[in-house]
Amino acid sequence: MNFTLPKYEQKNYEISKEKALHVITKKNIYELVKSTGSRLVDERSLIFYFFDFQIKFDLNKLELTIPDSIKTKSTEGLILHYIAYSKGIQPSGNWIQFYQIKDATLYQPVFKKRTIDIINKAVKTPEQFFAKALKLGGKEIDFISSARAFKFSAFPFFPILLVYYEGDDEIPWELKFLFDQNCISNLPPEDIVITSQFISLQFFKV
Repeated sequence: MNFTLPKYEQKNYEISKEKALHVITKKNIYELVKSTGSRLVDERSLIFYFFDFQIKFDLNKLELTIPDSIKTKSTEGLILHYIAYSKGIQPSGNWIQFYQIKDATLYQPVFKKRTIDIINKAVKTPEQFFAKALKLGGKEIDFISSARAFKFSAFPFFPILLVYYEGDDEIPWELKFLFDQNCISNLPPEDIVITSQFISLQFFKV
């Protein structure tokens, strides 16, 4: 089934895309390589990974090459925003929750609905969550003793941590998204929501 954006959303998408491309054209190749964490191919294309998907951006044609399996206007817009606006700030290794991100308050009401609630529909048991997180490219890392954490590289400078907190007879198990405290330097809050929603929806595909 084909999905067509409403006219106002289509217009907003086109405006946002044009703004991002305009910003990109104001930067030289080496600035873009540094700010995105990408590598340069043939002196005209950037290559980097969005989660486990290879992305290519042609600097001459201003065109993105995205795998068909994830190619949507939302994904295209998100990736263009990363290329345009990422400052290339290295992750600090210190993790925070979404509500702690600067200027994220406006998006707080929809964040859980577009992330945790989606994953909870896609997985029914902790074991199923662990298996799917690994299949989706999550790397399990050491965390606190009562939790298991899976690290995803959404973009070269934008890691996401999905943490499963064990429950007990009185408290149910809980899932949380954590972000590096420098995340706002490389993506604005709205795009952080979209990035988190993307990986959440992938739990239905494995």
